[in-house]
Amino acid sequence: MLKKADLMAKKQNNKCYLAVHCGHNSSCALMKNGKIIFAAQEERFSRKKNDAGYPYKAIEYCVKKTGITGQRLSGVAYTSTGMRNAIFLKAKHTLNFSIRDYMDYYGDKYYARKLKGQKCLDYLTWLRDDVKFNGHENYFDFSFLKDNKLINNDQGREIFRKESAKTLSRQLDVPEKSVKFLDHHTCHAYYAYFGSPFRMRDCIVITMDSWGNGRNQTVWQVSKDKFKLLAQSDQNDIAHIYKMATLILGMRPDEHEYKVMGLAPYSKKAYRNEPLREIQDLLQVRDMKIVHKNRPRDLFTFLRERLAGYRFDNIAGAIQSYSETLAKQLVRDIYKKTGIGKFVISGGVAMNVKMNKAIADLPCVSSLYVCASGSDESTSIGGCYYLNRANFSNKPLDNMYLGYDVNDEISSFDWSLLKKKYNLKRDVSHREVAGLLAKGDVVARICGKTEFGARALGNRSILADPSRPGIVRKINKAIKNRDFWMPFALAILDEHSGAYIRNPKKIKSPFMTIAFDTLPKKYGDIRAGTHPYDKTVRPQFVTRKNSPYFYGLINEFYKIKGIPAILNTSLNLHGEPIVNCVDDALRTFELSGLDHLLVNNVLVSKKRIDRGSCTA
Repeated sequence: MLKKADLMAKKQNNKCYLAVHCGHNSSCALMKNGKIIFAAQEERFSRKKNDAGYPYKAIEYCVKKTGITGQRLSGVAYTSTGMRNAIFLKAKHTLNFSIRDYMDYYGDKYYARKLKGQKCLDYLTWLRDDVKFNGHENYFDFSFLKDNKLINNDQGREIFRKESAKTLSRQLDVPEKSVKFLDHHTCHAYYAYFGSPFRMRDCIVITMDSWGNGRNQTVWQVSKDKFKLLAQSDQNDIAHIYKMATLILGMRPDEHEYKVMGLAPYSKKAYRNEPLREIQDLLQVRDMKIVHKNRPRDLFTFLRERLAGYRFDNIAGAIQSYSETLAKQLVRDIYKKTGIGKFVISGGVAMNVKMNKAIADLPCVSSLYVCASGSDESTSIGGCYYLNRANFSNKPLDNMYLGYDVNDEISSFDWSLLKKKYNLKRDVSHREVAGLLAKGDVVARICGKTEFGARALGNRSILADPSRPGIVRKINKAIKNRDFWMPFALAILDEHSGAYIRNPKKIKSPFMTIAFDTLPKKYGDIRAGTHPYDKTVRPQFVTRKNSPYFYGLINEFYKIKGIPAILNTSLNLHGEPIVNCVDDALRTFELSGLDHLLVNNVLVSKKRIDRGSCTA
């Protein structure tokens, strides 16, 4: 018989937790014995970019893939304490709104009226009843959203909590009372710290986002894996200002902020300073918090009026500059009060890689780590870390290959269906694929498990030779249809990165979350994978340990071309989620100008390849 201590140890080593983010870009994550073994966003399965709501299909695949059913779970939770107005989730407004709808939302149809104390019932019933918001699948029962519940947020919030518990209980077959509701920013913070390699020594965690359970900024000190909340704010409007500026520039908020960031370097300092003066007194840093200074109540109307007449690139430059300035002031203030120079950051604002660069460059910052995709989708991973906190076994995220696995379908896939249309070659080596890249071909790669988050990290990627300037035009014209000013990214062998990238603090960036300056001597070798104007790069440092197959491919390219890096962008058509399964990849291959599709080690090539103009 096992002794009591052995039984306790065995029980400790079989802890499984599942956490769910229900909202914009919904997701789920599963932990076993302190290690995240699965994480995926619903969009990958539904094929609706940033799909909002309950991630039913992601959970369904998670249970099927891992075999961990509800009976084996030690805890289940949502990564929010509740939603005050569930009508926006029901309507999936971030998916279904047009630019005009967003303008109306922030303008006179809703936001401006609400600030005046109006109930806006007509707007809320439009969201509930209009056909444009009722043509999608919802897994929650929203029948409780009668007129009185639409305008009584507290009642609606409590009913929706019960419905949320019931829905998760029903799918996982766990008791409703066992479903927990976790604080949003606490989940962000636990993801930021435990997802990183930092442990034991003092570290500062910063979370910043648009909104979550009454806050949009927190600051924590972590020592020996114990969290202490130092500061919190509900007035940090960096995300709100950025989101509204994105809309004012005619792009989709909650989706195209990265385009504003990519546009910002094109502005000249003298010209961006003019719109910057219009907004520079909105916020201030005080006591480790970003708080209001001269912020008007109706922020959207203020920004729309004050920024009118300024050129688009200068607006983008001003917004980016203001975000960086506030972030740097915040970090300096935290360092001044704590003396701690090691930082991790999460929350939607942490997706701003240029802001992260500005923080990393500060003299007071000794080290910075930013986990992949700090937006709300990652709170499901943070929720697992939080649920497991008492076990002292939370393990860092070595890689993000955590989602759907193409190996589940490869063994039964009927390749004969493709032979009439494409050339097929099995057992293709890294050397052969690297040779195609070196010749100027564009190769899409789908391999193993899909990456969690917004960045393709080699398993769902479009790859090309970064030394060919014409390759950017070819990919944009034939495949990605990206805005002309937007840069591509770079995957580079970690041990060779120092020859190309300025990184004196040896900051780790395995997930494309921090921008760096490039070194001029070898810039020509990687220029297609950098920002074409300011020559910065958003790299993925690839190691043999954490990405062995992708490392092997890049290493073969290095042997052929003498360049230890390749251009890497996500495998998807513009406006669609990153591909998930083989069928998704084949559809993208068919509808684009891709030369080749590599499915594990099977190469699918178009019989007539137009390589375009991509010579060096």
